[in-house]
Amino acid sequence: MRLGLLSRPPEALPPSDRLTTFWWLWLPLACLLFLSVSSLLAPAWYEVWVNREDHGIELAQLVCITLALLVALAGLPLAWRRAPRWAFAWLLLAALCCLYVAGEEMSWGQHFFGWATPPEWARINDQNETNLHNTSSWFDQKPRFLLGLAVGLGGIGVPLLALRRPDLRQGRLALILPPLIGLPLAGIAMLVGAVWLFDNLRGRGSFFVRPSEVQELYFYAFVLLYLVVLRRRLAALPPPGVLT
Repeated sequence: MRLGLLSRPPEALPPSDRLTTFWWLWLPLACLLFLSVSSLLAPAWYEVWVNREDHGIELAQLVCITLALLVALAGLPLAWRRAPRWAFAWLLLAALCCLYVAGEEMSWGQHFFGWATPPEWARINDQNETNLHNTSSWFDQKPRFLLGLAVGLGGIGVPLLALRRPDLRQGRLALILPPLIGLPLAGIAMLVGAVWLFDNLRGRGSFFVRPSEVQELYFYAFVLLYLVVLRRRLAALPPPGVLT
């Protein structure tokens, strides 16, 4: 199957954008199948081991976004030495966003160390946790909407447009454009979002318990893949002073 699904052979991609299909196609599809089947056929088990707070799916989210943070941090020295300053700023912004999401996902350590929420903070946090995203939509729904928009436009729109206009991959922003191999992850995230909307309209579940959490997992997996490819692109740039 390779990149046939995406109508482009792997040889057409730069080496930095080539990863084995296991990571960007088969593993995401297998996880989607597992989550859907287990949610439908073993809802009690799914609720305890997958959907429960600080279990299964939320731990997977934390792993993905923490790995994304580490990859971004590892890419910063490369970006500083080899890329334009705007590219360094872009990667630094990505690292800060990953840090925020990772910190919020574990309530900045409360989920692991179990400290008590200060009474003053508990009054404004609707889940009695030491995080920001449960205090206002400005720290939760709105950033999530922006992330979903970025994944949809960047993960689906940009790669499809670049297939029709290959010159986009040669332009000034080529370094930071989302890779073609991110299309399956972005597509799955949007598909799960459609399931979530469908469930809300019907007032009952269909393919998943809490599809919003499943969608977040694929959002973070897309971010991780994007940053892995970006770091590989940075590593492929010539060192300072080396002519190409």
